[in-house]
Amino acid sequence: MMLGLSLSITQQRGGGSVVHPDPTERQLIASFTAVPNLAPIVMNSGGSYTVNQMRVGHDVGRANCRDIRIQDVQFRVNPGAGTELSTPVATSTWRRAVEIGSTTYVATYDGGAATKDLVAGGLIETDTIPTAVAAANSRIFVRGVRTVVDPTTGQINGLNMNGPASQGFRTVGGNQIAGNGTLNNSGSGGGNVVWPYLITGIPDIPMACGKVVGDSIGQYLNDTNTSTTGGYIKRGLQNVNGEVIPWQFQGVDANKMQLQTPTLAPLQQQGMELLTFVIMQCITNDINANRTLAQVKADFIEIATEVKTTIGPYGLPVLMIGLACLNRGPFNGAQNTVKNDYNDWLAAGADGYCDVYIDLRPYQGDTALYSDGIHPRTTDHAAMATPFAAAMAPMLDPYYRPPGYVSLV
Repeated sequence: MMLGLSLSITQQRGGGSVVHPDPTERQLIASFTAVPNLAPIVMNSGGSYTVNQMRVGHDVGRANCRDIRIQDVQFRVNPGAGTELSTPVATSTWRRAVEIGSTTYVATYDGGAATKDLVAGGLIETDTIPTAVAAANSRIFVRGVRTVVDPTTGQINGLNMNGPASQGFRTVGGNQIAGNGTLNNSGSGGGNVVWPYLITGIPDIPMACGKVVGDSIGQYLNDTNTSTTGGYIKRGLQNVNGEVIPWQFQGVDANKMQLQTPTLAPLQQQGMELLTFVIMQCITNDINANRTLAQVKADFIEIATEVKTTIGPYGLPVLMIGLACLNRGPFNGAQNTVKNDYNDWLAAGADGYCDVYIDLRPYQGDTALYSDGIHPRTTDHAAMATPFAAAMAPMLDPYYRPPGYVSLV
């Protein structure tokens, strides 16, 4: 029997090639997407502001992508703690648009509505933008307008990372949703940039994508906070063998793996079926809080079970990637023992729960030269980015399964 399948050829390590079916399922297609992680501020904030406007760039991966949609959420990761909160409380009303070159495609909701309300704890998604096609390896821009019912009490929040051409501010009214290019911020006040939770579409060739669960080290602290720097993970995912792997960041300073389990962070598990991998970077704050080896193992297993039993866009379980806990100057003897034992457990496959282990300790530099013994310097982030990207190269193929792969489904 001959099946009528459309096929693509993707390059593999070692110069070979493997024939894969062309993608048919929706997935994450661009970088600079995230869970909000700033504390809310009042929209009005002593002025007459009623509208939060924003624009940010996103880099598309290796494929041309069609059927684009944008997701936004109204929950956040709490700064300085890492807890997941369903805030801001006040309902907000959203508009979204995508800029591709000189054309702006204004998105709709629910079959044609210009706006959609977003409630605390909620997730909204635009309709498919039928004529928009994001070219492989290109930069697109997403525009946004957010209002609250009562601007004198209603709150907004956003993100503390900078993306390409990041703009976020509050205005006294109007919107620039159908515009093209840099927003006019005259007459505005400080406001929030909000990256989409996810930008999804259907690529024309197989393309990897994933999310990072991170803390202040994974996010960028003590590196510069720009669209081309911002920590070793972002630096690395933006250049894996010369390609961008589309990514989402879920994290904040002081975050713990313990707080990102499906039990304690159920909202952040949404959309995992749109990914091909998950990177767990969070761990140093768990160990610093004196959690035992048994406890950190249990947290990793709970998260990995959710990941590895979720079927991604290529009909395979999502890969679980564990990063080694970096050396930390202030760790005491018992904490260093937990760190080393946890890393050894991940390196051995974590009883089948860790598909890929990446150890960047040889590249993190001397912790004695850090300002606090904890957070790598810009030079250290840059040094770790290259081996991290090299370790991620096999995952460019979304069909990749590492040697000894253990399936939970």
